[in-house]
Amino acid sequence: MYRVRRPAGRFDQLSEGEYDQFVGLVEEFSRRLTGLLAEHPSFAAVEAGPKPGDVDDERIRRAAYLRRVRAGQAAQALLAEVAADCAAEDASDAVWLGASLADLGEATGSSRQAARKRWPELGRIHRVRRWVSGHADDLVTVLRMVLDQAPRYTAPEGAVETLDRAVRALHAALDETLRSRDSGSVLDPGTGRPVRWRRLADAVDQHLRTLVELAGATTPEAETALAAARGVLAHHDSVVLAAEG
Repeated sequence: MYRVRRPAGRFDQLSEGEYDQFVGLVEEFSRRLTGLLAEHPSFAAVEAGPKPGDVDDERIRRAAYLRRVRAGQAAQALLAEVAADCAAEDASDAVWLGASLADLGEATGSSRQAARKRWPELGRIHRVRRWVSGHADDLVTVLRMVLDQAPRYTAPEGAVETLDRAVRALHAALDETLRSRDSGSVLDPGTGRPVRWRRLADAVDQHLRTLVELAGATTPEAETALAAARGVLAHHDSVVLAAEG
């Protein structure tokens, strides 16, 4: 195994044996990925022809290793891209769990501003998460009120099915939110990712918004429910979108 130079400061808490173990895991996977890519026709290296002094199968072997060099560059780029995507996903999940940009900056050994620049979408997630978690009970009350009045809504011509889908989606999102709350865990048991506040946020910003855009009221009670929903959306937008405008 090629001896990898340990990056300063990043693995100081690992023993030599632990560090070598991680290097070995990465090396094994990298070589496997490189080999698979090298077998693909698109990674064929330019055939330079025979060289003076070639013996036996040297030319063939040389071409094979040139393919691996080319494939290795692609493997390196792919690994870096996937690792960056995984880090972004973990950062997003951390924010849904309540982490701030300052927390992310500290975790990455940088600053809050550096974390914001690296993951610009997390500022919005932070505002959404803070808003839905701070108003969860009120949001559930409004969503229930809106759903209770669903039989008394009308839709524009040609939009009846779209409104029905929005009502069903809102109902499902609310049920999932309540199940998550009652389970005592914020994680999705299937994926292991945090979903409680994300589901409630989607219920408001996607399903409730669609319903309000389409629904008309046929009773005073239905109009009261829609007015409450419009108030929720206005508050959501003033908090979540203000920093973006």
